[in-house]
Amino acid sequence: MIRAAVAGGTGYAGAEIVRILSGHPEVEIAAVTSRQFAGQRFDQVFPAMAGRVTTVCEEMNEDRICAAADVVFLALPHKLPMAIAPGLLKRGCRVIDLSADFRFRDAAVYESAYQPHAAKDLLAEAVYGLSEVYTDEIRNARLVGNPGCYPTSVLLPLVPLVRAGLLDLESIVADSKSGVSGAGRSPSLAVHFCEVTESFKATRSRPTATPRRWKRC
Repeated sequence: MIRAAVAGGTGYAGAEIVRILSGHPEVEIAAVTSRQFAGQRFDQVFPAMAGRVTTVCEEMNEDRICAAADVVFLALPHKLPMAIAPGLLKRGCRVIDLSADFRFRDAAVYESAYQPHAAKDLLAEAVYGLSEVYTDEIRNARLVGNPGCYPTSVLLPLVPLVRAGLLDLESIVADSKSGVSGAGRSPSLAVHFCEVTESFKATRSRPTATPRRWKRC
């Protein structure tokens, strides 16, 4: 049985991870952290999970989490995982990060779109979490940087075509749209129904991490 903890388990991504893990026959949900809902049961925050996940949400404590779990999912905003992951790894936990903090091997590329990186020494060992492409590497990794929604939707259909030599890489154009849930759970004017219904808008794009050994796909 794999003991899993989810940090940031009451955000949209974190809650979905908890839901998926709760149905896995070989996973035990050992801990769920939430700053906002600490002290409340997960199924009280998300009633749809009533009877399935009764874990009480708690504040993030690296010693407590690593004592309880074998693997920790970091469903936290960019910048927070780079501060937390090193401590978890030193305590023997495996880490799967859902932010952008460990998707890039080149720190300069990350920093051009986000902020200074505080754990650059870990970038070289982080495995790009596109499981259909890097299955073996992920299986043995201590640290996995999960790809975002855009790279996943683009790469999954393209990688087989590129491997088969059926595409000219210079010819690829990706036209992607994100639903409003991509903005996260915190309310703001930009995600109000009246602001987004029956419309869409262009936003500044950030560089997305592609497979680090693209030429070998």
